[in-house]
Parts: sequence; structure tokens; C-alpha cells
Amino acid sequence: MIERLALRIACYFKKIEPEKTASVEVMKFSLEALLNVFITLFFVLSIGIIFGKLNESIIGLIGFAVLRFFSGGIHLRTAFQCSFVTTILISISPHVPLHYVGKNTIIIVTLLIILIFAPSNIENHARLPKKYFPLLKLISAAIVSTSFLSMNSTFIVVCFIQALTIIPIRTLIKRR
Repeated sequence: MIERLALRIACYFKKIEPEKTASVEVMKFSLEALLNVFITLFFVLSIGIIFGKLNESIIGLIGFAVLRFFSGGIHLRTAFQCSFVTTILISISPHVPLHYVGKNTIIIVTLLIILIFAPSNIENHARLPKKYFPLLKLISAAIVSTSFLSMNSTFIVVCFIQALTIIPIRTLIKRR
């Protein structure tokens, strides 16, 4: 769905300005990313408004996106799958009740996952030399550590969800 829309828009731009635009493939790739972000934002914020959790939804969106930027994670097969799953996970996070002990436990587990696996699956998605990967791990751990200060349940949950996406499950299964 998102892929077809991106292709249509890219073809339209190419038809209008064939000499001044990038290739259809390049524009399609960029448009898919933009559409993915806008669709996810639209639905998460709409759901947040409907359920009276707009502020928490914004916290969830920002927390998830920032941690994902530095820690990497799994990539789904299509942009639609990515938007759909991300929307569900971020929209659910403000509704997960956590108590003090639960918050601390989840933060510690999230930190351990980050320290073991981050950054994950970014080699072909980022143009950053591998020598900077330890810095990405440190930044990811610092982001998660801010949970100890805020103790915001939504932020804690989205950090945990994002951390789960960096665990290389296929690799772990193959090792056995």
C-alpha cells in the first residue's frame, strides 16, 4: 500500500520534471520513508487523542524514534508492516500500568539488552563507520538510563519494546 503510493508519487514527479528529479527508485525509497513516518504519526496521535493519551503518545513516539535511531533494530518486509506494528506498539504503551518495582525491573532488563546487543542491524541502513558503534551503544544506554529520572511508564515501555527489536533472534536460534 505505502510502496504503491510512493511509486505513484515518484512517477508523477518524474513525469513533471524528468531532468530535475532523481531516479524513480531513489524517490520511491525516500517517499516510502516519509509516508511511513507520517502515517505512523497520524495514527498514533489520532489514537492518543481518542483515548485521552495524547501527551503520553507523543512521549512514546519520541522515545521510540530516538532510541531506534541510535540502537537500530529489526526491519520488517514492507513499509506498511512497519507502520502498522509501530502504531500498535506505541499506541498500547501509554495504557500499560507499571508500579515502581516493575519500572525499575524493566529499565534494568532494557539496559542489559541495549548493552549486549546495541547497535543492531544498522550496517546496511546507516552510513556510519563501525568504529562509532560503541558510541551508539553508549548513547542508547544513556537514553534508557534517563528512565530512572523520569520514571515515565510510557517511556519505559517504548524503550523496552525498542530494545526487544535489537535482539538477533534468528542468530540466537541458529547457534543452538
